[in-house]
Amino acid sequence: MNLVGRRLTRSALSHCLTAAGLLLVNALCGHHASAQSRTTGGTTRTASVAAAHFTLQIDGAIRTPDGARLIQLDSAAIRARPQQTVTTHTPWHDGTMTFSGPRLWDLLEPLKPTGKSLHITALNDYSVDIPLSDLQRYQPVLAWQLNGKALSVRDKGPLFLIYPFDAHPELHNQLYYGRSIWQIKRITIE
Repeated sequence: MNLVGRRLTRSALSHCLTAAGLLLVNALCGHHASAQSRTTGGTTRTASVAAAHFTLQIDGAIRTPDGARLIQLDSAAIRARPQQTVTTHTPWHDGTMTFSGPRLWDLLEPLKPTGKSLHITALNDYSVDIPLSDLQRYQPVLAWQLNGKALSVRDKGPLFLIYPFDAHPELHNQLYYGRSIWQIKRITIE
Protein backbone atom coordinates (compact mmCIF):
# COMPACT_ATOMS: atom_id res chain seq x y z
CA MET A 1 0.00 0.00 0.00
CA ASN A 2 1.41 3.39 -0.98
CA LEU A 3 0.96 5.76 1.98
CA VAL A 4 3.00 8.68 0.67
CA GLY A 5 0.89 11.76 -0.01
CA ARG A 6 -2.26 10.16 1.41
CA ARG A 7 -4.27 11.61 4.22
CA LEU A 8 -4.70 8.92 6.84
CA THR A 9 -7.26 8.62 9.55
CA ARG A 10 -6.22 7.52 13.02
CA SER A 11 -7.86 4.18 12.31
CA ALA A 12 -5.80 3.66 9.15
CA LEU A 13 -2.63 4.58 11.01
CA SER A 14 -3.26 2.05 13.76
CA HIS A 15 -3.59 -0.70 11.16
CA CYS A 16 -0.32 0.30 9.50
CA LEU A 17 1.85 0.74 12.57
CA THR A 18 3.46 -1.67 14.95
CA ALA A 19 2.50 -1.59 18.63
CA ALA A 20 5.45 0.72 19.32
CA GLY A 21 4.39 3.03 16.50
CA LEU A 22 0.84 3.11 17.83
CA LEU A 23 2.12 4.13 21.26
CA LEU A 24 4.06 6.99 19.64
CA VAL A 25 0.98 8.18 17.74
CA ASN A 26 -1.07 8.02 20.95
CA ALA A 27 1.55 9.99 22.88
CA LEU A 28 1.83 12.64 20.16
CA CYS A 29 -1.93 12.96 19.92
CA GLY A 30 -2.25 13.29 23.67
CA HIS A 31 -4.03 9.98 24.11
CA HIS A 32 -3.15 7.40 26.70
CA ALA A 33 -3.25 3.83 25.47
CA SER A 34 -4.57 1.36 27.96
CA ALA A 35 -3.24 -2.16 28.02
CA GLN A 36 -4.61 -3.88 24.95
CA SER A 37 -3.77 -6.97 22.96
CA ARG A 38 -4.39 -7.48 19.30
CA THR A 39 -3.95 -10.74 17.44
CA THR A 40 -2.84 -10.33 13.85
CA GLY A 41 -1.90 -13.33 11.75
CA GLY A 42 -1.25 -15.49 14.81
CA THR A 43 0.95 -12.85 16.47
CA THR A 44 -0.19 -11.16 19.67
CA ARG A 45 1.01 -7.58 20.22
CA THR A 46 0.58 -5.83 23.54
CA ALA A 47 0.48 -2.04 23.81
CA SER A 48 0.64 -0.44 27.21
CA VAL A 49 1.53 3.03 28.35
CA ALA A 50 0.88 4.62 31.75
CA ALA A 51 1.53 8.20 30.72
CA ALA A 52 2.70 10.15 27.71
CA HIS A 53 6.42 10.66 27.26
CA PHE A 54 7.75 14.18 26.81
CA THR A 55 10.97 16.19 26.86
CA LEU A 56 11.62 19.54 28.53
CA GLN A 57 14.49 21.67 27.25
CA ILE A 58 16.24 24.05 29.62
CA ASP A 59 18.85 26.52 28.39
CA GLY A 60 20.23 30.02 28.85
CA ALA A 61 22.03 31.30 31.93
CA ILE A 62 22.68 27.94 33.55
CA ARG A 63 25.84 26.27 34.82
CA THR A 64 26.08 22.53 34.49
CA PRO A 65 29.06 20.44 35.67
CA ASP A 66 30.00 19.61 32.07
CA GLY A 67 29.50 23.18 30.81
CA ALA A 68 26.47 22.34 28.67
CA ARG A 69 24.29 25.33 27.77
CA LEU A 70 21.24 23.18 27.00
CA ILE A 71 19.87 20.21 28.87
CA GLN A 72 16.94 18.00 28.07
CA LEU A 73 14.92 16.27 30.76
CA ASP A 74 12.65 13.48 29.68
CA SER A 75 9.43 12.54 31.42
CA ALA A 76 11.15 9.84 33.49
CA ALA A 77 13.71 12.34 34.85
CA ILE A 78 10.98 14.82 35.81
CA ARG A 79 8.88 12.12 37.46
CA ALA A 80 11.94 10.90 39.38
CA ARG A 81 12.40 14.28 41.09
CA PRO A 82 10.78 14.88 44.49
CA GLN A 83 7.09 15.47 43.81
CA GLN A 84 4.89 18.10 45.43
CA THR A 85 1.16 18.60 45.28
CA VAL A 86 -0.82 21.80 45.01
CA THR A 87 -4.53 21.60 45.72
CA THR A 88 -6.17 24.76 44.46
CA HIS A 89 -8.92 26.36 42.41
CA THR A 90 -7.95 27.64 38.97
CA PRO A 91 -9.83 29.73 36.42
CA TRP A 92 -9.64 26.80 33.96
CA HIS A 93 -11.26 24.06 36.04
CA ASP A 94 -14.45 23.58 38.03
CA GLY A 95 -13.85 22.98 41.73
CA THR A 96 -10.65 22.23 43.58
CA MET A 97 -7.97 20.35 41.65
CA THR A 98 -4.83 18.56 42.84
CA PHE A 99 -1.75 19.06 40.68
CA SER A 100 1.45 17.04 41.16
CA GLY A 101 5.01 17.47 39.95
CA PRO A 102 8.34 18.88 41.06
CA ARG A 103 8.63 22.47 42.23
CA LEU A 104 10.11 24.39 39.33
CA TRP A 105 12.75 25.93 41.61
CA ASP A 106 13.84 22.45 42.77
CA LEU A 107 14.27 21.46 39.13
CA LEU A 108 16.30 24.56 38.18
CA GLU A 109 18.33 25.19 41.34
CA PRO A 110 20.95 22.45 40.62
CA LEU A 111 21.64 24.25 37.30
CA LYS A 112 22.68 27.37 39.25
CA PRO A 113 20.62 29.83 37.20
CA THR A 114 22.33 33.22 36.98
CA GLY A 115 19.55 35.13 35.21
CA LYS A 116 16.69 37.11 36.67
CA SER A 117 13.80 35.71 34.64
CA LEU A 118 12.46 32.67 32.83
CA HIS A 119 11.19 32.70 29.29
CA ILE A 120 8.84 29.69 29.11
CA THR A 121 7.57 28.45 25.75
CA ALA A 122 4.60 26.18 25.05
CA LEU A 123 4.13 23.59 22.31
CA ASN A 124 2.25 26.14 20.19
CA ASP A 125 5.11 28.68 20.67
CA TYR A 126 3.08 30.85 23.07
CA SER A 127 5.48 32.17 25.70
CA VAL A 128 5.55 34.05 29.00
CA ASP A 129 8.25 35.73 31.05
CA ILE A 130 8.35 35.01 34.76
CA PRO A 131 10.68 36.54 37.35
CA LEU A 132 12.94 33.95 38.92
CA SER A 133 11.90 35.38 42.29
CA ASP A 134 8.38 33.89 41.78
CA LEU A 135 9.88 30.42 42.07
CA GLN A 136 11.25 31.01 45.54
CA ARG A 137 8.40 33.17 46.78
CA TYR A 138 5.42 31.08 45.61
CA GLN A 139 7.04 27.74 44.75
CA PRO A 140 4.89 26.89 41.72
CA VAL A 141 4.78 23.26 40.66
CA LEU A 142 5.68 22.00 37.21
CA ALA A 143 2.67 19.70 37.15
CA TRP A 144 2.52 16.60 35.01
CA GLN A 145 -0.45 15.10 36.89
CA LEU A 146 -3.95 16.35 37.60
CA ASN A 147 -5.95 14.48 40.24
CA GLY A 148 -3.58 11.52 39.97
CA LYS A 149 -3.68 11.20 36.17
CA ALA A 150 -0.99 12.25 33.71
CA LEU A 151 -1.84 15.45 31.86
CA SER A 152 -2.31 14.96 28.13
CA VAL A 153 -1.79 17.74 25.60
CA ARG A 154 -5.57 17.97 25.35
CA ASP A 155 -5.73 18.61 29.12
CA LYS A 156 -3.04 21.34 29.19
CA GLY A 157 -0.15 18.89 29.50
CA PRO A 158 2.29 17.41 29.40
CA LEU A 159 3.60 20.13 31.75
CA PHE A 160 1.56 22.91 33.37
CA LEU A 161 3.06 25.54 35.69
CA ILE A 162 0.69 25.84 38.64
CA TYR A 163 0.88 28.51 41.31
CA PRO A 164 -0.71 27.75 44.71
CA PHE A 165 -3.57 30.20 44.09
CA ASP A 166 -5.62 29.27 47.16
CA ALA A 167 -2.63 29.61 49.53
CA HIS A 168 -1.84 33.15 48.28
CA PRO A 169 -4.90 35.35 47.63
CA GLU A 170 -2.68 37.97 45.92
CA LEU A 171 -2.21 35.50 43.06
CA HIS A 172 -5.88 35.78 42.06
CA ASN A 173 -5.36 38.16 39.15
CA GLN A 174 -4.62 38.14 35.42
CA LEU A 175 -0.87 38.61 35.92
CA TYR A 176 -0.41 35.28 37.72
CA TYR A 177 -3.06 33.46 35.72
CA GLY A 178 -1.06 34.50 32.64
CA ARG A 179 2.14 33.12 34.16
CA SER A 180 0.51 29.71 34.63
CA ILE A 181 1.55 28.50 31.22
CA TRP A 182 0.62 25.02 30.04
CA GLN A 183 1.91 22.60 27.37
CA ILE A 184 5.44 23.66 28.33
CA LYS A 185 8.27 22.51 26.07
CA ARG A 186 11.16 24.91 26.84
CA ILE A 187 12.50 27.09 29.65
CA THR A 188 15.18 29.68 28.92
CA ILE A 189 16.85 31.45 31.86
CA GLU A 190 17.65 35.05 30.95
